[in-house]
Amino acid sequence: MATVDLTPFRFTATESVVYSALLRLGPATGYGVGRVTRLARANAYAALEGLVSRGAAQRAAGRPARYRPADPGALLARLAAEQGEALDRLSRALQDASHPAEPETRIVAGARAVANVVQQLVARATGSVQGILSAELWRPTLPAWRRAATRAVIDVRLAGESAETEGIVKGTVAAATPTVLLIDDSQLLTAAGAGEQITALWSSHPLLITLAQVALRNLA
Repeated sequence: MATVDLTPFRFTATESVVYSALLRLGPATGYGVGRVTRLARANAYAALEGLVSRGAAQRAAGRPARYRPADPGALLARLAAEQGEALDRLSRALQDASHPAEPETRIVAGARAVANVVQQLVARATGSVQGILSAELWRPTLPAWRRAATRAVIDVRLAGESAETEGIVKGTVAAATPTVLLIDDSQLLTAAGAGEQITALWSSHPLLITLAQVALRNLA
């Protein structure tokens, strides 16, 4: 099993190695982790405690202490939330420090890239998110939708079916319907295609925002 790289999220390389070992071993002592990873016991324990402090592992009571990894899905959701909060802080700082921005329009291609853009836009929503979302993009962006649902009005339908909507979306439409998302009436994302052939257009241009508002009213 390859090592899970957590270093982009402010974990150390040693913590990445130790978390990967816990995924393989399940509940384990520092001695057991050190033996498997060939780390000095002190380094193994330091990495384990670092993981515990960031929510990536839990320490059970008893002697010797046993550690188990956080569920990967739960860890991913936690890191996504942390990244969303950091982006919120950066967004506010940039708004305070800069002149009004010129409208932008960009093209994004590929399933992972489009899902990342959806996640970043939705996670920062503070007022509303409305429109149509491809069911293919729902699961990869679910942490952002959970976050948005705590502070924004969500009026979104899935194009296609998904088993885990968690009551966030309002229903479904035909699977062939393109994605059209309007975030806070200031950001627009449209997408069509599937898999690596999916292509999205993101824009903050007022004209495109107005066209999207009209299109969504007609779909309602």
